[in-house]
This record gives sequence, structure tokens and C-alpha cells, in this order.
Amino acid sequence: MRLESALLIRVRVPLRRPFRTAHGVTTAKESVLVCLHTDEGVGWGECAAEIAPSYTAEFVGGAWLVLRDHLLPRLLSGPWSSYEELDERTSTVRGHSMAKAAIETALLDAHLRERKKSLATYLGATRKAVPVGVVVDLASDPRETAVTAALRVDEGYRRIKLKVAPGRDVDVVRMVREAIGTAVGLWVDANGTYTSDDRALRLLDQLGLGLIEQPLDPDAWLQSGALARELVTPICLDESIRSVSDVQLAQHFGAADVVNVKPSRVGGVRAARQIVEECAAAGIDSWVGGMLDLGINRAVNLAVAALDGCTLPGDISATDRYFDRDITAPFVLDRNGSMAVPSGLGIGVEIDVEAVASCTVEEITLR
Repeated sequence: MRLESALLIRVRVPLRRPFRTAHGVTTAKESVLVCLHTDEGVGWGECAAEIAPSYTAEFVGGAWLVLRDHLLPRLLSGPWSSYEELDERTSTVRGHSMAKAAIETALLDAHLRERKKSLATYLGATRKAVPVGVVVDLASDPRETAVTAALRVDEGYRRIKLKVAPGRDVDVVRMVREAIGTAVGLWVDANGTYTSDDRALRLLDQLGLGLIEQPLDPDAWLQSGALARELVTPICLDESIRSVSDVQLAQHFGAADVVNVKPSRVGGVRAARQIVEECAAAGIDSWVGGMLDLGINRAVNLAVAALDGCTLPGDISATDRYFDRDITAPFVLDRNGSMAVPSGLGIGVEIDVEAVASCTVEEITLR
């Protein structure tokens, strides 16, 4: 394959309502899109990095620079014959998994369209639809959080994941459980905000939760292993899992009963598929999480979530929860709490170029 030109587009897509991210409350999704023109066709990718380096070290401004000045020039320098050769070329840039994932998505989109295949088919996914859950953030009033959770259940979601933090956990979880009933799965996500000796984790362990996601710091491998052995509730790792090697670390320390696989965070769909396979072989449950994604990455996440090894509902909620207008056709929740896996060519969805133009902040073409 040969890259002939690359269009970098920085977009700002308004949200329907404010959304809390790792760096605070935001009213718009800012992202970097890549549109790659290759000798096989045109493909689109989306960089999942947030506006600030709070969830991971990557952020939108840095992604723009590393794509423009380092990654894309390496691809424009000459053709490559395999994805392994492509990996070797981009590996000279350390880190920046989300930027690399955006490139991989765009190249696969072009490659698969030319071969009349969908991404789900390429990955070996067998399911046509996957069960999905939804994240409920902490409101200032716990009663508002409980009401929101109940509304999400009424919309059709069959699993609620509640954000928790020290001092805002046990009582809120109990209130949400009362609001949604016992037939709906309830998880909590701590985003690494607790310490291993925190009493709240022991109290949460008594509430019959489906899992506790990332209770400790992403690099606290020893402590996470000890906690997983102590608690009855399954421990899920999210931010800790940045590569296949991290899954192997989790196995070594016994630190994870469950893994949240985010294709963007681990460098793309090929790495994500390998992680799902690694988890299945080790008897670790896995599921696919999202990053307040636009339609490109939502399609990618659904394709990965359709793999047989993904055993739990993913965080891939419907488009209308976030946007009045996305850059693709909207994703819709069905009556069974599931979402259809895109089956079109390439990533499975078409880009609404008018929508992209309406939210473009900056763009540049590299040749």
C-alpha cells in the first residue's frame, strides 16, 4: 500500500448536554480526524484523545502535532507491503497509541472497501448485534444520579455503569440499585481514584456489583493483584491495559478478572483483537469501552465488541445520548438493549462530509 496524501481535520462537535470527562465537564467533543488517500482508495480514522492529558498522556493538541510532524511523514516516505512493516515504521515514534489507531482505522477502511469487506468480517466477528450498556456520571445530588440511571433503563439499557469516587460511592450505589431494580446489571467505575486499603472498596464488595472497574492507579499492579484476591466482586482493569503486554502483566499478578478493551487506547483493532483472544485463553472476561467517540470509533468499537471473546456488554451507547448530529448516521439502541454491528464496506459506515465541514476548526493536507 502507498499513502498518496493525508488530510488532518480538527473538529469540535457540540454535545446535547454537558458531559464529565477525566479533565472536567465539557460541552463539545473535540477530536482529530484523518482522511487518507491511498493507492487503494480513501479511508477515515478518528483519534480518541481527549482535550487534556488526564485520562491518558495523549491529548488532542499533541495528537495533531505527532500525526502532522512524525507519523504521517513516515507513511508518506514510501510504500509498505504489510501491516507488520507499517508497525515497524510507526514504532520509531514512542507511544501515541490513539494517533496510531486513527491511522490504522483509516488504512483499513480504504483497504477493506477496495476488497469489498467489512471491518467486522476482517476481524472474524460473528455476531450481527451486541448487547450494550451505558455510563451514568455522578450528579451533585445522588437522587439525580438515581433518576438518570432509571431513565437509561427505561431507554432499554440492561447494564448501568456508575462512576464513583472517594466519598461519593456506597450510598449512591445503594440509591441507584433501588431505582433500577435487581434485574439490571450494575457496575462501578473508579478511574483509579482509590487506594488499596480504602474501606469503601470493601463496602462496595458487599453490594452485589457486576464488577469494580479500575479501583486503583493504573500502575499499581501488586496492589491490584492483592485486591482482586481479597474481594468477591470481579476487578476490571481499564486504564492499566495499554497493550497486549499489559494483559500478560495482569495475568502474572492476578490483577484482573475482567478487562475493558478500548481499541483506540491499545493502538488499534488488530491489537484489540489480540487482547480479546489473550483474555479468552486466560479465562478473563472482556468487553469494549468507549471514549465519548464520534461515529467512526463507535463503528470500530462495535466491530470489536462482536468478537466471540467479548463476553460482557460494552460501553457503546446510542448516538442521541451525546449528539444531535454526528459525522456518521446515528447508532440506535434496539428494544433488546443491543446495537447492530455495522456491516457496510470498510469500517461499515459512511462519513457525512457536510457534518464534518460544519464542525471543522482546522485542517491541513500533507502530500
